[in-house]
Amino acid sequence: MDQLRILFGVTCCVLLAVLPARAEPVDMLLCLAADVSESVSESEYALQRMGHAAAVEDPDVVRAISGGLHGRIAISYVEWADQLQQFTGVDWHVVGDQASAAGFAEKIRRSPPPPWIGWTVRNTSIAEVIRFCMRQFRDAPVVGGRMVIDISSDGTNNVGGRIHEARDFAVSNGVVINALAIEDAFDSFPNGTHTRPEGGLANYFRASVVGGPGAFVQSARGYASFGEMIREKFILELASAE
Repeated sequence: MDQLRILFGVTCCVLLAVLPARAEPVDMLLCLAADVSESVSESEYALQRMGHAAAVEDPDVVRAISGGLHGRIAISYVEWADQLQQFTGVDWHVVGDQASAAGFAEKIRRSPPPPWIGWTVRNTSIAEVIRFCMRQFRDAPVVGGRMVIDISSDGTNNVGGRIHEARDFAVSNGVVINALAIEDAFDSFPNGTHTRPEGGLANYFRASVVGGPGAFVQSARGYASFGEMIREKFILELASAE
């Protein structure tokens, strides 16, 4: 009988060792997807990074996060360009108070640039970064009641898969896609149709990119106003998660 008890105890320990730990619940999984394609200048790249960092640690944003059901969200920060260029600058980080928000913001500021950032050709594949964020959600170490892809970009999808198909796939899997259209940005393309499509960039995002319950588009007039607009965008997203 003693041998059976010992065997039973050892078996239980082995089973507990191989069972995955229960994932931590959060109110939202938020994938921040920052466009660093060819149309984004070096100074605009810095403004975009600093704007994301400052917005995450803004006291109003932190209060909105802590006011949720679980009082915390998980955030990842991705920089992207064409269909082969997605880079996780900061992997999933749980934010629930000022200290954890400041920690995530500092990780954005200190994260290395993508290895392809100096390449001459960096097209814009919004479709592929949506798919990339979907894989991020799948591999997240936490579980959230809401999954949001937060795209900031100054141009249209001009390479890779069809944007409507990527959007519809994400939405059908319960993901919300919001967008910040960076209009009147520096235009390195002679005809301007990539950054200034007919009807305006914000309307392009409304028609082709955003989707899911409560999805919305915000507009920033160039990168100089990026920081304030991404802050406002975060607060709107967090309000929709309550």
